[in-house]
Amino acid sequence: MRTKKMLNCVGLSIMLIAVMSVCGWSQDSYKDQLIAKYPFYSTATGRFAPVYPALAKQIVQDFGITKGICVDVGGGCGCLAMALAKITDLKIYNLDIDPWAVRLCNVLVDEAGLTGRVMAIEGDAQNMPLRDNFADLVVSRGSIFFWPDQLAGLKECYRILKPGGVAYVGGGFSRILDPEIRDELVKWRTQSAEEHGGLESAGWRPITRELLRQARKAGIRHIRLRREPTVGWWIIIRKPAQ
Repeated sequence: MRTKKMLNCVGLSIMLIAVMSVCGWSQDSYKDQLIAKYPFYSTATGRFAPVYPALAKQIVQDFGITKGICVDVGGGCGCLAMALAKITDLKIYNLDIDPWAVRLCNVLVDEAGLTGRVMAIEGDAQNMPLRDNFADLVVSRGSIFFWPDQLAGLKECYRILKPGGVAYVGGGFSRILDPEIRDELVKWRTQSAEEHGGLESAGWRPITRELLRQARKAGIRHIRLRREPTVGWWIIIRKPAQ
């Protein structure tokens, strides 16, 4: 009887594996499906792979925030969020409007052993599903250039910041990234943009000083632009402590 039960269990297990294989339910195939839906994954984990650890290290050096809550706005598949999680005690919410990026991020987080440290959530940068005074740190790399309403996004970053919190929003590379790697990335980015008719053709919009003027008028008083050659354009927002 015991042998028969064991054989039945083995048979059931084989059947379940076969069904999962046919239906594409394995972890690997699910991940492959998500990657196919989110093409930037290959760039983020390939050419751009050195950028995120360097940028995470720079953010920690510049602002010294290593505990509390961080939100990565438009964080895609979570490369920067995971890089920050590995060198801090921050609990990080990786927010993105693309549901495929969010699902892929959750898979990658589990693979990296960061479950519970990095949480991927779906949401719009211009209307985040987060309460006021939520985060100690807000970061965003490469997202603001594609926000339809950049001012609305900055106001949301400010809204979710705790008093005393900092937001670092913009795009480009880290100034502590190996210069040879950075120069090669700048060259590649310039060539790629030219081949595709310029960044503007893809919906890219620059950060302007007029945007900062509008932000100050909207009540974000402590805001400044850090523009560094070959590194990028970064907006720094500080919310005064109460």
